[in-house]
Amino acid sequence: MGNRGFTILFLILFFINLGIDCWAQGQSYVKGRVVDSATQESIIGATIKNKNTAKAVITDFDGNFSIAGSIGDEIQISYVGYSSQTVKIKDNNALSIQLSSNDQQLDELVVIGYATQKKSDLTGAVSSVKADEIVASAVPNPAQAIQGKAPGVLVIQNSGAPGGSTTIKIRGTGTINDSDPLYVVDGFIVDNIDHINPNDIASIEVLKDAGSASIYGARAANGVVLVTTKGGEEGKTRISFDGYVGFSNPWKSIDVMGIEDFALMRDYVQGTHYYSQDGQLYMSKDNGGNLYYDPRKYQLLDTIASSPYTPKSWWDAVTQTGIKQQYNLSISGGNNRTKFMVSGNYYNEKGIVKTSDYQRLSLRVNLNNKLTDWLSLKTNILYTNTDRDLIPEGADGVLKKALYQSPLIHTYNTAGYYSENHPIAMIERNHNSATTNRFDINIDLSAKFLKYFTYQFKLSNYTNFYNRSKFDEVNKLEENFEAPTDLTKVTNFDTRTNKTELNNILTYAYESGKHNISALVGQTIEMSRVYDQETSKKGAPGNSSNYWYLASAYFGDYAYGLLNEWNAMGFISRVSYSFDDKYLLQANFRSDASSVFSKKNRWGFFPSVSLGWKFSGEEWMQSQNVISFAKLRVGWGQLGNNRISEYARYKMMDTNLSYPFGTGLHTTYPGAASLTLGNDNIKWEKTESYNVGLDINFLNNRLSSSIECFVKNTSDMLIQVPVSLSAGLNENPMVNAGSIQNKGIEFNISYKDQIADFKYDIGFNISYIKNKVTSLGTGNEPIYGALLSTEGSINDYVTKTEVGRPIACFYGYVTDGIFQTPEEVAASAQNDGITEPGDFRFKDLNNDGKIDASDRTYLGSPHPDFVYGIPITLSYKNFDFYMFFQGQWGNKIFNVMEYYLNSAHGTGNVYADLRSKCWSGTYDPEKSFYPANPQGTVPELDEADRPRNFRASDFYVKDGSYCRLKNVQLTYNLPQKVLKKLQLSNASIYVSAQNLLTFTKYDGFDPEIGRDESNTGNNLYLGVDHGNYPQSRSFMAGIKITY
Repeated sequence: MGNRGFTILFLILFFINLGIDCWAQGQSYVKGRVVDSATQESIIGATIKNKNTAKAVITDFDGNFSIAGSIGDEIQISYVGYSSQTVKIKDNNALSIQLSSNDQQLDELVVIGYATQKKSDLTGAVSSVKADEIVASAVPNPAQAIQGKAPGVLVIQNSGAPGGSTTIKIRGTGTINDSDPLYVVDGFIVDNIDHINPNDIASIEVLKDAGSASIYGARAANGVVLVTTKGGEEGKTRISFDGYVGFSNPWKSIDVMGIEDFALMRDYVQGTHYYSQDGQLYMSKDNGGNLYYDPRKYQLLDTIASSPYTPKSWWDAVTQTGIKQQYNLSISGGNNRTKFMVSGNYYNEKGIVKTSDYQRLSLRVNLNNKLTDWLSLKTNILYTNTDRDLIPEGADGVLKKALYQSPLIHTYNTAGYYSENHPIAMIERNHNSATTNRFDINIDLSAKFLKYFTYQFKLSNYTNFYNRSKFDEVNKLEENFEAPTDLTKVTNFDTRTNKTELNNILTYAYESGKHNISALVGQTIEMSRVYDQETSKKGAPGNSSNYWYLASAYFGDYAYGLLNEWNAMGFISRVSYSFDDKYLLQANFRSDASSVFSKKNRWGFFPSVSLGWKFSGEEWMQSQNVISFAKLRVGWGQLGNNRISEYARYKMMDTNLSYPFGTGLHTTYPGAASLTLGNDNIKWEKTESYNVGLDINFLNNRLSSSIECFVKNTSDMLIQVPVSLSAGLNENPMVNAGSIQNKGIEFNISYKDQIADFKYDIGFNISYIKNKVTSLGTGNEPIYGALLSTEGSINDYVTKTEVGRPIACFYGYVTDGIFQTPEEVAASAQNDGITEPGDFRFKDLNNDGKIDASDRTYLGSPHPDFVYGIPITLSYKNFDFYMFFQGQWGNKIFNVMEYYLNSAHGTGNVYADLRSKCWSGTYDPEKSFYPANPQGTVPELDEADRPRNFRASDFYVKDGSYCRLKNVQLTYNLPQKVLKKLQLSNASIYVSAQNLLTFTKYDGFDPEIGRDESNTGNNLYLGVDHGNYPQSRSFMAGIKITY
């Protein structure tokens, strides 16, 4: 953060505290002590509040307190993780308070959208992740902290690079478009939660069904992620610090050939060396055709291997030990009128690939002011700055190149320039950095009136300034460069986003006898403006960083700008009713209008209803003592989705065109052409959801469990349908055509108990989700995606979305072993005069006697059948141990690296063990790479790949199932005696690890494959591995202190 940042932070806190009266004043005081009922240990920092005067204090290091009060006053005692107590002052004697642990937290409040509700009263499908789980994950992005902790929620990191994006799918994939959930922070809708400091978060709720999410109906079809940040509490000012440092390395490596093996393999492919039948290598032939050994070739290889210009390993040359560090400082406190919390966070990570760095600096101020007895004002201000150094990833990525690059290539040529665009050149010439500066401000003015009513005026605005600067150096392969294509290039990308949200909410709450009713009505307004601009020039005079600016270049001006804007308005309502704390009803209705659609289709209507029955409260359940709590839930509702281009309904034109006309010097004139066809008839996607759930706890709530069954049907899916190429369009028009079904089961169970000083909490959650396309409009024409264009055989789409299958299934040919003899080839559908023994045999699925595109078929799904998580928490005296397993089963991955590293096409490197995997038939000194290997599973090495052995097929489709030890943390909490001497409330030291172990059959870098980062809004490009940036294994050590 820097000294200047810390100075500003403390000055802010100093002036805030000037206006806060944290000390109770009065004529008489009541004293007491608060302890844990089970261990009899003092509870430090418990809040003691006089409900009659609203004054509050906290307990000291021995659990003692003293608060102003009189006989007859009610004193409320509360502490996180314990059941609150209220006692009445009867005399002047000291109070002895024993708080009991409230592990099951049935009465904890859960955020459900514009309101909170007791967990025991929920009728919808809601999963919660609490602050301690988030912090224990030790991740920079809050979305990653959800992974494996909420059943029915799939979280995948699209890239392991520092600052990489994350995909969240709630109860399956409901559309081929953007299927990310709706993000809501402190009651306001935001674009993502990447900028939120995880240490600032009090809880994350995931609304999974329509019964809980329809209050956000307009864009809640993919579920809702609600983030609630921490605020100040009454009592003395608390200062908390949490910091860690650590290092990272790849959890897995892929072995490729060294210089000697690679050179021999290339010589074999080119027919310039041979093996004898007993395996002896002969490098050449004499004039008579006799094999002989030529030591000069080995001498040449030794010279190349020992050259300082040749890296021993391209992989080692571009990777490094990563470093990560995070420091979080928060100061909070307040009295009955004003509560505050100020926090600062600094995160810095250097990735395992050189020049892939990320840092984030954030500052949050949260104020809660009770202006009068009926009027309060909450203000939440957040500033976030991020800097990220980007490297090429995916199909043109550094890691793919580091494996595939020929080991015979020198780093530099004789002139001292890069010999080619090899991995070192890609890293050292990489000048591509992105910076964001984001300002969020939320204001919540709340007024209570007429006893039962509360009106809230909520205003939110965030402005995000994004800048990416890219400098392309001259790729010097020779000494002289004159052509414009060899000029340096400076490019700036600027995006300014401004979004404002205005909410007016009126709530009503009434309780009488067995009846409890609450209701709300409200209006929401959203306005979004996104300004995109790109400018570039060529011809900076050099590669120095002094020239990384537009003003330094002189050639090839380019400028592009676009304004994207949309507005939305909605009306919301909810009624919740509870009778006798057993019978529950909740109904929601929301109507939304979006400027994305034309007037005739602008409004969408999204109702829901859910019921709950706490049958554990029935009289006939009171005679047993096994079941502690049981509730049955059912729900139905409709949700919407409008995540398409703001201008999808308009006909778009390109005016930056020219056309030839006439003869002579000036024969071109400016012109325009259609880019897209507008469609005024497009309307909201709709998702209809059904949910049945059972919550049941046993053994005095020590064993808790829940099971959910759901069905989600999406209709009127917004898709782009193909039109004739003669239309001359860049994009196909958008229409409502198609439907998708997701159905599944979720199960969650946990057991908590204590044996003397030993406490344990073990959980397990798993979900099964089945995705199926049920319609693709008139004709049900399939949709193809993930176009791959390799340097050889693969030049086709490898995913296909069709009726009856999941979205974006892998698609291609089916192999059936390898041809062993010419007779087998002659009797097959591949008797084409090109195919030979040693080539793949492909199945003729339509039995037409030939292998062509009509023989391609379904090869597997990128969607997992099961997603699971296993959290384990153990505690003994002053030690805490946390361990978390996460994984998925049943999904497939299309491993493109199999093409590059299993074939001899081009001049790239291959797997180190390729020779032992390749087929070879009867020994032939001019063809055999090794003596006969008819059991080989990879086609015989062939530089040309004439029979297209490596076309898109099941050869690339691998099992992507895995189980990963995601987090391990061991914490030592300083004893009370030490804390007292140091005048600290809490202090602990810890060591932790991430991705410590991974169990998988997948042979690529990492089985956690999400969407291509350049295609994050599209679900047609899932599970395709180009040598993606893998997750790293990290080890950290840290300290937590609260004063």
